[in-house]
Amino acid sequence: MEAKEFQKKCADLVEKMDDKFGVERNPQLSFTQMVEEIGELAKDINLKQLRKKDPDMENLSGEFADVFMQLSALARMYGVDLEEAVENKVKVLKNRGYID
Repeated sequence: MEAKEFQKKCADLVEKMDDKFGVERNPQLSFTQMVEEIGELAKDINLKQLRKKDPDMENLSGEFADVFMQLSALARMYGVDLEEAVENKVKVLKNRGYID
């Protein structure tokens, strides 16, 4: 699956859940939901250091997915193609000499 298709699939899933629960999404909601999901991901990542527990890999991967789905929904609202955005950023980093 191409990156553009994957971004669309993720954003579509968020839209379907919104429809199911009658949520009217806007950029602020998407951003705060993404931050919430990042917090849940951080909690799992910090388990080892704070609680001496290994994170449950299924839950951890689910948290990564939640973050990406929310990012995809937010990017759609602003008309941002994540693949293109990353490719453009790589060019900028190369031009600055940060990467080869």
